[in-house]
Amino acid sequence: MKYKSHTISYENKKFKLKEAFKISRGSKSSIKTLKIKVEKNNIFGHGECVPYARYGDKLEKITKILKSNKNINDLNEIKFLSLRNAISNAYYDLKLKEKKVPFKKIVKYAKFKTAITIPIVNEKKFKKQVVKYKNVKYLKIKLNEKNIFNYLDIVKKNSTKSKIIIDANEGWSLSFLRANEKKLKQYNILFIEQPLKSSKDHLLKSNLPLCADESFHLNKNNKNIKKIYKWVNIKPDKFGTEKDIMKAIKYARKNKLKIFLGCMVSSSLSIIPSLRFAKYCNVLDLDGAMFLSQDYKFGLKYKKDNLIYNKSFNFGHN
Repeated sequence: MKYKSHTISYENKKFKLKEAFKISRGSKSSIKTLKIKVEKNNIFGHGECVPYARYGDKLEKITKILKSNKNINDLNEIKFLSLRNAISNAYYDLKLKEKKVPFKKIVKYAKFKTAITIPIVNEKKFKKQVVKYKNVKYLKIKLNEKNIFNYLDIVKKNSTKSKIIIDANEGWSLSFLRANEKKLKQYNILFIEQPLKSSKDHLLKSNLPLCADESFHLNKNNKNIKKIYKWVNIKPDKFGTEKDIMKAIKYARKNKLKIFLGCMVSSSLSIIPSLRFAKYCNVLDLDGAMFLSQDYKFGLKYKKDNLIYNKSFNFGHN
């Protein structure tokens, strides 16, 4: 495959996780990604494609596209947004290298505050994690409908200064949300992320602050978002190109929606390119590489809720 007559190649990658990462939809102990390379005159740009089943991504279908002899000039010809995003990032990296522009000049900072995520675990493990990250600014906890107040009480007792982000991953019912709304207001909750399936948005009425994740997506009609949600999660993987990511950011800012810049569980090659959008966002949720047993050389480091960017990472001119 070629993009604007630039050769595109790929490499299958598999990253083991330190522990199983469980959310309402399922659990995983490793991730499979594609390292995308865009080449011109022996200069290589890199990006990472993180196929995500929730949005219909399938590794074999994506690799089939990459193996084709097709030359495309518009990334919107590609169905899979995760692949669009990876090629867009790789092309951006290539252009920085051609112009000899270090990525550190784009992002300007080496340290960023990020929310810290705790996946669904038993209460004993959960308490241990809460104590480990005691009083970080934003603590994001993955919760289904099971024993949620036990978990919230653990945070309330052991991390009193942390603002809580509950990520339900479409795992709650409308009746559950309505029955527990009053009690949820007793906790230091910044927002609840995607409590219901995105197809149920029209039923969603709540006085709690809510964040749209699966409901805010390039291929969805977003005109009613501002009537339901106060926050939106912008994951570059679900918007594709830099142009479409910036459109989503401009839409959110125009409609006074706060922006939560997110990522998948992924390597630093997926997350570092997203740092160029950080300046437009209210809260970052970029701890996805923290769960990997081993990342790329010079990848991101995490010290409590500080994300540390190493300028030696192979993205942009070094």
